[in-house]
Amino acid sequence: MAKEDNFVGIQIGTISFIDEGLTKVFDTIQEKAGANAIFVSALSWSRGNAGRPDPSWGYADHGVAKEDHLIGGAFFNPNPEYYKNTFLREFKAPDKLYEGFDALGDVAPEAHKRDVKLYAYYCETAHKEPRVPVINFPQIAEVDAYGRKATRPCLLNPDYRSWTFSIFEDMIRSYDMDGILWGIERQSALMNMIDGDVPTCFCEHCRTAAARKGIDAERAREGYIKFDKFLQRVRAGEIPNDGVFVTGLRIILDYPEIMHWEKMWNDAHKSLYRELSGVVKFMDPKCEFGLGMWQEINTFNPYLRAQYDFSELARYADFVKPVLYHIPAGLRFVNFAKRWNNTIMKDLSLDETVEFLKRVMQLNEAGADELPETGFSAGYVQRQTANLVNSMGGNVPVYPGIGVGVANVGGKKITPDDAKAAVKAAYEGGAKGIMISRNYSETQLDLLEAVGDALRELGKL
Repeated sequence: MAKEDNFVGIQIGTISFIDEGLTKVFDTIQEKAGANAIFVSALSWSRGNAGRPDPSWGYADHGVAKEDHLIGGAFFNPNPEYYKNTFLREFKAPDKLYEGFDALGDVAPEAHKRDVKLYAYYCETAHKEPRVPVINFPQIAEVDAYGRKATRPCLLNPDYRSWTFSIFEDMIRSYDMDGILWGIERQSALMNMIDGDVPTCFCEHCRTAAARKGIDAERAREGYIKFDKFLQRVRAGEIPNDGVFVTGLRIILDYPEIMHWEKMWNDAHKSLYRELSGVVKFMDPKCEFGLGMWQEINTFNPYLRAQYDFSELARYADFVKPVLYHIPAGLRFVNFAKRWNNTIMKDLSLDETVEFLKRVMQLNEAGADELPETGFSAGYVQRQTANLVNSMGGNVPVYPGIGVGVANVGGKKITPDDAKAAVKAAYEGGAKGIMISRNYSETQLDLLEAVGDALRELGKL
């Protein structure tokens, strides 16, 4: 077992308890990895957080090697009493595999019997898929610059915020939990356009908020559309006379309302998790509120990194989990660089784009040709952990997400030595514990054993 002053968490989808049973799952994670905290994806529509692995990823050496066709939703039993002030009320996961099982109510007794902390985990996804199949969800979805309904929830829609607050209140009041982890994986309109998505959101709530701030919504919308169409032409191969970067920057300078809108969106994103922190503490001051930091924020994307000052997190989080999946990071980083290289940095070669991003993000890693096959080094885990610990003044525990069970199709396979090196690097960087990530259902058992071996060698078990 992990020592009392050391935190060893692991993320688990409800499917693993269904497939393997409570006893086997707990025996495995405790005996092999020394886990003393579990983070259950009690609300999710994402296979990566809640389901069995996609067949294209390859199945693990435990669980059920069969596609589950995840629909998703709440894997706990929502209490209708808490949802009277929202029209989003029917969001229990309809998957037949989960009938009769409560991801929080059935797991909590076993967890606490074994002195294992129980946390609920929910991550807002940055992607437009999967689309949330909840009755009335389109009513809280964003509106794009072209006037069409989009797929993600609007951060300024009062009913979305009310629904989210209700979920937190329901979980904390209805179940014997130790805390909630909120995953930060959203980005603003400019970054969505670079990813090939449309600019959002221009719903009535966003327009009202803009008017209060003196922002001209129509000018902002016009600017986003112009920038979006510009990126479409660049992807099609058009190179303007003044180059891509300068021409794109000219659009933003011609429409300063774009950056005002970006700031408004980012402020709304931050205010949501700040209020969620307050909701948790209002319900139960002893209940912990954690923030999971997307790898694009903490590692890849200088624009997102600039938007999130890590020192501010110390005011709202009881702990922070940065995603530091160092082996998958190699392929992920190159794919991220390709998206920029195909749009705003098309003036450069891919190698030059990778080197630029490495320099500004202070990454001492291999080049574009090598990264998919090498991944990032364990030293990356150490440096990023130390950076976050220092940014928050050492006042909030940092539990780095160690990439153990993470799909990395087309990139290097994670080995036990990789897992051990990452665990040791996290503690060298000042971590107070670790988070075994991304999902127990994806990881091989020898990787869990490697985590346990590293912890024993460090004297943490």
